[in-house]
Amino acid sequence: MVKRAVVLAEGSLGSLEGKTANILVMYNGRRFELVAVIDSTHAGMDAGEVLELGRVGVAVVSSLEEALEYEPEVLIVGVATIGGFLPPEYKEVVKRAIRHGLEVWSGLHQFLSDDPELAEEASKRGVRIVDVRRPPGRLQIWRGEVLRTKCGRVLVAGTDCVVGKNVTVLELAREMERRGFRPGIVATGQTLILAGAHAGVAVDAVPSDFCPGVVEQAVLEVDARGFNPVIVEGQASVLHPAYGQVSLAILYGCMPEAVVLAHDPWRALRDGFNVPVRPLEDEIKALRLLAKAEVVAVSVMGYGRSGGEVDEACSRIEEEVGLPAADPRRDPGKLVDAVVSRLKRVGKA
Repeated sequence: MVKRAVVLAEGSLGSLEGKTANILVMYNGRRFELVAVIDSTHAGMDAGEVLELGRVGVAVVSSLEEALEYEPEVLIVGVATIGGFLPPEYKEVVKRAIRHGLEVWSGLHQFLSDDPELAEEASKRGVRIVDVRRPPGRLQIWRGEVLRTKCGRVLVAGTDCVVGKNVTVLELAREMERRGFRPGIVATGQTLILAGAHAGVAVDAVPSDFCPGVVEQAVLEVDARGFNPVIVEGQASVLHPAYGQVSLAILYGCMPEAVVLAHDPWRALRDGFNVPVRPLEDEIKALRLLAKAEVVAVSVMGYGRSGGEVDEACSRIEEEVGLPAADPRRDPGKLVDAVVSRLKRVGKA
C-alpha cells in the first residue's frame, strides 16, 4: 500500500542538491504518495511549479506543522547535507515527526535508527525509522549467476555524477511500460530506492568485495519475479577518479547486454572536482573493454536547456559517436528503440 509522505528538502527543491525531492515529485506514486515538500524558500508554491512541470498537486510548505495538515504517514529526509549527517535543526524536525506518529525514511550516510534519542522516541510511538543506505545483513561475492538471467539486462551508466541517470532509468521504464513491457528497476543509490525501485541497495555503503555481489543478487531477485528487462541504475562513471570503483562494481554486478550512457555535453569539469570530464568516446570504449558492454544510446541531460540547445547537442553526439542521442524527458522513445533493438539481437525481447 502506497503511504502518504512529506519530504524534508529545506532550501534544495529544484536544485541539483535536491535531486531526491525532485525525483519524488516528478515520479510521484511509485513508492509513496507525496503530499507536501518542506522548503521555506518556495513555500506557497506547488512543487511542480518549482520544477517547471506545472501544477502537480504537491504543496510546498515552510514547516512540518503545515505539512501535517495534509495527513502524511511518512517523513522522508530528502536533504543533501555536508558529510551526510543530520544537522541539529533537522533532527528536531525528525523528532517532532516521530512524536506525531510518522515513519521516518532517510537516505543519509548517518543511520538515524542508531541515534539513541530518535530510536527511543520511535520505540515509544511504535513507528519505524528506515535507513535506506544500511547494507543488507547477508552479503556474498559475485558468482556469475547474473549471466544466465531470463531477462534482458540494461544498465544506465554515466559520464559523471548528476547527469540524469535516475531520470533516464524512470523514463525508460515508463516508456517500456507504455509499450507493453514489464520492466523492473534495480536501484544502486538512495534516491531510486525511495522513488520505488523493485530492488536495490546503496552500493557505496557496502564493503568493496561484496559490491558486485549485491548488484547481482538484486538483478536475480527482480528477474525471478518475471520482470523483463531489468534496468539497473549506474553511479558516477567508470573513469571517475573518486567514484569509479563503485561504477565498476555495478557494471560487473549486472554485466549488461545494453547500456544507455547518461551525459551532460555542456560540462567541462567533473561535478565537485577540478578535473576535466573525459571524452564521451573514452567512456564508451572503457565500458566495452571492461565488460564487453554495448552502449546503444546516449541520454542527454537537458535540464535547464532550451529545446534548440538539446537538439544541437544530440545531433553533435550522434555525428561524433554514431549512436542515437536524446533527452529522456523529451524523447524517451528514441532511447527505448535502441534498447529494444539490442535486446532483440541477443534474444531477450
